[in-house]
Amino acid sequence: MNALSQHCIVIGAGTVGTSCAWHLRRAGFAVTLVDPELPGQSTSFGNCGCISPNQIIPFSYPGVTRELPGWLFDRLGPLVIRWQHLPTLAPWFWRFWRASNWDNVHHIAESQTHLMRQIIEDFAEITDATGTRDLIQEKGMINVYDTVDEFKSAQWKYELMSRHDFEWEIIGPDELRIMVPELRVEGGMALYYPQWWHTVNPGLLTGRIAESAFADGVEWLQDKVSRVNPGPVGVTVSTESGRELEADQLVVAAGAWSNRIAKQIEGRTVPMTAKRGYHLHFTDPGIELEYPVTSSTRFFVITPMHDGVRIAGTAEFASLDAEPDYRRARVLKEHGKHYLPNLQVEEASEWMGRRPMMADSLPVMGRSPRHERVLYAFGHGHYGLAQGPTTGKIIARLAQGQDPGTDLQPYRFDRF
Repeated sequence: MNALSQHCIVIGAGTVGTSCAWHLRRAGFAVTLVDPELPGQSTSFGNCGCISPNQIIPFSYPGVTRELPGWLFDRLGPLVIRWQHLPTLAPWFWRFWRASNWDNVHHIAESQTHLMRQIIEDFAEITDATGTRDLIQEKGMINVYDTVDEFKSAQWKYELMSRHDFEWEIIGPDELRIMVPELRVEGGMALYYPQWWHTVNPGLLTGRIAESAFADGVEWLQDKVSRVNPGPVGVTVSTESGRELEADQLVVAAGAWSNRIAKQIEGRTVPMTAKRGYHLHFTDPGIELEYPVTSSTRFFVITPMHDGVRIAGTAEFASLDAEPDYRRARVLKEHGKHYLPNLQVEEASEWMGRRPMMADSLPVMGRSPRHERVLYAFGHGHYGLAQGPTTGKIIARLAQGQDPGTDLQPYRFDRF
């Protein structure tokens, strides 16, 4: 396809959609980016900011369903379900359980590895080109367990990471005190992941990538897509404000809302749910923190940001449009104080975002099985920030009719 004569519409202005728009414009396409929210101000705004290459382990694995009851009935546990929404969530949990066998674990880890091996290079490319490298830190990350036995139970994950050449190392108490003096891990242990990067402001980073795309000619439309009608030679997109847009190709990158668009295109959806996460942001934390810290015991992340410290995590399952329950965010205060006793938690801003979580932990990327003019780029779960620039590059290559550089079979829409 001749990019210079092609118009692409990208639905979704999170990190994934914005990266798609940026790469498509760089490839020579005329591009319109559409979202009801400003770029980077929805789910991409409040994540933990981690660019995490070694996160290749699926969320569903043998034995995880046995852990669910304990988590659900623990007030400080990492997961909660709004039971009134269970009938609509049940099909997703069924698919999640079906994915939890060792063959799938190894297949998913290998498929994630194909993407994760590229993310640092692709992040460096887009941040250098857009003048946003000042928002990136290359310090690595510290992961803690409350007990040594918990690490031993999870050792298979680290063996799998090592098999795919991702680095990790155990650090002792003396080294930990030097790296993060404020951190307390009594009776537990810590690991260091040297390959991690993080951004000190994920929302601003995505916004500035979008600004660079707009300066290069990408058209911005702040509106909500109501209808998509693909045809043999193009795609018509209708918006709630009454606009009708015509494009040669369409990219669906609307995160947790993508199934609503896919249903119009395919006549069906994929097993994706809005796995809701919360954060607390402390602008006056009273501590200095140099490295992001994750807890594999309590399933959350503490990240140093340019204007304070952010604690992000928890998993809440509810319908897509359900109102936030900020009690889930306030649980993070107690977790933060557990590891950082001097953290000042009196004043914090609260936030909730909807992670587009696939039942098999793999995103949907590639052409629609029914309409060759439609491309999908959604379902990245916890890794939309990390995999955004890589996804954008893959989508731009596909739109040009080129080899995407990655085998897209594991990510196809019709794999279920």
